[in-house]
Amino acid sequence: MNVIEMTGVVKQYGSVLALDHVSMSIPRGQIVAILGPNGAGKTTLLEILEGLQRADAGEIHVLDTDIRKNTRDVKNRIGISLQNTSFFDRLSVEETLHLFGAFFSYHRSVEGLLKHVGLFEKRHQRISQLSGGQQQRVALALALINDPELVFLDEPTTGLDPAARRDIWTLVESMRQEGRTVLLTTHYMEEAAYLADTVVIMDHGKILVQGTVDQLLRDYAPEQTVVLEGEGLDYLMQAPWNFHHDHDQLIAHVVNAADQMGTLLDLIRRQGGVIHRLSIREATLEDVFLRLTGRRLAV
Repeated sequence: MNVIEMTGVVKQYGSVLALDHVSMSIPRGQIVAILGPNGAGKTTLLEILEGLQRADAGEIHVLDTDIRKNTRDVKNRIGISLQNTSFFDRLSVEETLHLFGAFFSYHRSVEGLLKHVGLFEKRHQRISQLSGGQQQRVALALALINDPELVFLDEPTTGLDPAARRDIWTLVESMRQEGRTVLLTTHYMEEAAYLADTVVIMDHGKILVQGTVDQLLRDYAPEQTVVLEGEGLDYLMQAPWNFHHDHDQLIAHVVNAADQMGTLLDLIRRQGGVIHRLSIREATLEDVFLRLTGRRLAV
C-alpha cells in the first residue's frame, strides 16, 4: 500500500518551474530519500505534500486522502521537521514539547519522547542552551509528538558534525522500526545510501530515477573505478583498458574490476611498468548522478 501517490504535479514561481510534472509513489513503512542538489525542487515537493503549498496542477493523495480537499485531516496524521526550525528560545525543552503537543487532540507522552530522542536529562534547559545536534533532536521530537504515520524531514542533518549526524540517523531508523514511513530530503549521498530503502534522485524540478541503491548502481553505475599511480603505464590508455589521465593518476571504469586485476597486473609486469599505488573504488550514488546529469552533485 502506498502512503503517497502523486501524478503530473507542477509548481511554478514566476518564470521558474520548481516542479515539472512530477509523479511518484511512496510505499508504506519505508525510509525514502529524495536526493538532489540545492534548487532541485526537493523542499517545494515536501511542502506540497505537507499541505503547506498548493500545486498548480496534478493529482496528490497522501494517506489515501486528496491533500487539496482535506488538508486538516492529513496534517493530523503526519509529522514535519522543516529545514530550519524556529524555536521559542526562552522555553525549556520540556515546555516546547508540551506547547506543540497542545496543538493536537492526541499527543505522545512528553517524558517518553524526551527519553526516546536522548534529551530527558536536558528537559529543563532552554532551547538556546542546546547544541545544534540537540536542537535537531528537539525538532525530530516535535515531528513525532502527534504519533504520525508519515514523517517528513527536510535536510535533517545539514550543518551537523559527523557524530551528531549519526545520532540523527539512529533516530530516523527507529521511526521505521516503529512502523512509520519517512520521507526525507538530503544532498548527502552517504546519508541516502545509509538510510533509504528507496532513493529518488531529483534535478531541475524533475524526478530522474527512483529505486533501491542497489538497483540504481546496477542500472546506472555498474563499474568500479580503478586508480593507478606509477611509471611506464601509458599503454593502458588504449583499448581494452581505456585508462585516462587525471593529474598524476590513471583512471578507468571497469565492470567486475576485482576479477580483472590479475590480467591487468600480468600485463603491467610483462611491459615493465612500475606501480606505486593501486586502488579500486566501488561506485556510489555520486556516480549515478554524474551518469544521469553529466555533472557531480554540487551542494
